[in-house]
Amino acid sequence: MHLFETRVTLACSLDEAFEFFLRPANALKISPPGLGLHFVSAPEVLDVGSRIEFKVQGWGQIQSLIHEITHVDRPNQYVEKQVKGPFKQWVHSHGFAADAAGRVVVTDRIEFDPPGGIIGLLISKNKILEHLEDGFDHRHMQLLKLFGG
Repeated sequence: MHLFETRVTLACSLDEAFEFFLRPANALKISPPGLGLHFVSAPEVLDVGSRIEFKVQGWGQIQSLIHEITHVDRPNQYVEKQVKGPFKQWVHSHGFAADAAGRVVVTDRIEFDPPGGIIGLLISKNKILEHLEDGFDHRHMQLLKLFGG
């Protein structure tokens, strides 16, 4: 299994950050436009057992995915796991912690195994990591515009 981890510090309360991320509609505000994120179905607010069905543009194809929320610890963490999609495994942990200055450190930790088969030859670990770096750079810039840093 491979790991990607990144963090950003935001000038808002722990509750404000956590509630922002629990709303799938807010993902549209911070996702790169080239990702083509489109929700097929998603609740207004995520909770344990919630499923998010969505489509993204990735590696020249539209990918259909379903993620399920497997853990929620308000306002510290929630975890989503791919239940349908191209990866052998994909677990995304969203962590939130207040720092000494009263800001919030948002940590994204993604554990993944690339796809198998022929597609796995095209979508290697390094390509996935590069794609994640680019996507989270954009996401962090948008979050800093919304909340400050």
